[in-house]
Amino acid sequence: MNDKFRMIGQLGASILIAFLLFFYATTTNYKNSTNINQSQPKETYTNTVNNVPINIEYDSEKYFISGFSSTVTVDLIGSNRLILQRETDEATRSFQVKANLRDLDTGTHLVKLQVLDLPTGVNANLTPVNLSVKIGKRASKNFTVVGNIYDTQLAVGYSVSKITVETETVKVTSDEETLARVDRVEAVITDVSDLSQNYTGTATLQAVDAQGQILPVVFSQEVTSMQATIIKNKN
Repeated sequence: MNDKFRMIGQLGASILIAFLLFFYATTTNYKNSTNINQSQPKETYTNTVNNVPINIEYDSEKYFISGFSSTVTVDLIGSNRLILQRETDEATRSFQVKANLRDLDTGTHLVKLQVLDLPTGVNANLTPVNLSVKIGKRASKNFTVVGNIYDTQLAVGYSVSKITVETETVKVTSDEETLARVDRVEAVITDVSDLSQNYTGTATLQAVDAQGQILPVVFSQEVTSMQATIIKNKN
């Protein structure tokens, strides 16, 4: 009887030892496999996205901003190519670039851009990283619209006899300093040259100072109709 119990005890011990050895080997292989995977660097990819719009936050009723670039270049970096492609496409992307001007007063400022709502595992580099912007007190004033065709747009030997525009006056909005520099508002055509006959079409409005420099403003309307009578010069 004692021999029988002894055999059963030895068999049970052997089974327990075999189980422990199996468990140890399995755990060791798993840890080694995990360490190998963790030690192998993941391949990363970079997608460059051009002309990403900047969401600028400011008090638009009190201030007028100018002198800034409205877009930025974003390098998206990550290991998941599908997510990168989704963020590259404007229709499916989740991230946005923001500039917060709400705590700033008038003057020219350099503001650090922020990237928000990036997917997990994706990083972003911006070019440029800062936004240069001029902030001024918002102001508006009405100006008479004057039609203008430049001499360089006329064919040789021709001149402008008369110009009429449909819009007589327009409301111009800018910062106080810029608005004070506005000398006149011109209606101009930019897509014609060598004019030798009468013109009827659409003209774009622009505000210029006394030296003819175009100023950053917003109009109550951006375009108007224009008619110009072109005549041949007499010899």
